[in-house]
Amino acid sequence: MDTRADTYLGYRHMAAEPRPVAVTRWSAQLADPQVEQDFRIDRFAEDRRRVMLLLLLASAVSAFNFGFQFHEFWTRGGVVVSLIPAAAPVFLPLIAFGIVSRVRRPGLLEALMAVFIVVGMVSRMTIMTVYPVTAFLWPTLIVSIVFIIYVYLPIRFFVAAALAAAFSVVAPAWWFFVAGTTLPLEQMLRASVWLVFANALGFLAANSIQRAQRERYAQSLLLKELLSTDAMTGIGNRRRFDDALEREWRRCSRSGKPLSLLMIDVDHFKAYNDHHGHLQGDECLRQVAKLLVESVGRPADLVARYGGEEFVCLLPEIAEEGARAVAAKCMMAIARAAIPHAGLPAAAKLTISIGAATGHEVALHSPGALVALADKLLYCAKRAGRDQVVTGVL
Repeated sequence: MDTRADTYLGYRHMAAEPRPVAVTRWSAQLADPQVEQDFRIDRFAEDRRRVMLLLLLASAVSAFNFGFQFHEFWTRGGVVVSLIPAAAPVFLPLIAFGIVSRVRRPGLLEALMAVFIVVGMVSRMTIMTVYPVTAFLWPTLIVSIVFIIYVYLPIRFFVAAALAAAFSVVAPAWWFFVAGTTLPLEQMLRASVWLVFANALGFLAANSIQRAQRERYAQSLLLKELLSTDAMTGIGNRRRFDDALEREWRRCSRSGKPLSLLMIDVDHFKAYNDHHGHLQGDECLRQVAKLLVESVGRPADLVARYGGEEFVCLLPEIAEEGARAVAAKCMMAIARAAIPHAGLPAAAKLTISIGAATGHEVALHSPGALVALADKLLYCAKRAGRDQVVTGVL
């Protein structure tokens, strides 16, 4: 049995009153941990591209600096080993580029960012130790790296704050230790003030940017929920079903697992509407929708209104016997509800008919073929006298 929970706002079964997910003020995260994870997955491809671009830029800048060091080595002579500190910042970003290009998870990308910052800091500090004449450039470089950590790297806000704080302590300490005896006190104080200012500004900017990104994501989920929810019944509409069918079809095609679909129709609903009126008819459909959702046991399954008095139930990784069992459970729930149908003789109760279609090798077919088969089986159930299930395999 598949126990995957589809907890995106856009894919919850019933949401009569969709609510946006809050964004925490100081940690700048979505309050729902699962939605926060979904947000990071949604941005992963863009974040990885941004990191790869930064690594290429860092390598290019280091190559420019290495050119000067090599020119000095070539004209004045020296030991080849002395070029290693200048060459390392050229190749380390390229190695990191290759590693990042293979990363597939946002959590791993964030962890690599922390490692790269440490490696980059150590390599830069080593260069400063080997070439003390560059010490005057380090206040600018340290401030720049603080801003990159806060604003550019794809890491969560509290991780960025922790890394920037650690870097702001270690880097100046190293700088003062290496070049403190040759630096004027005024320059050291000015660098410290700029570093504090950079951390304060970076902290506020990163908090604002990350909160804004998550607020836009939460708003997009709310809009998606509104656009994919049937206004009358509160369950998914045809649009949500079409999206879910395409998604599950691709997933089952890759995994080789079956995919089942129940096409459900309320029997003699026109007569029900004619006798009880449209308002009562709408209430009847809401009750049927609620019973169908309650009859489906797995969060990954989707119940949606297909149109009119027709409903669909999408059952990923469920074979024919499982689909038959779910269909029987749905029919039993409707029967137990004993909804009166005064539009029929002999004090009849409301019933449903179901066409249950299952695709085993879905990669060989199209999603429309499964829908067509389910619709055909539903028609067979209607012709056979209604209030029954007809199953079939694609």
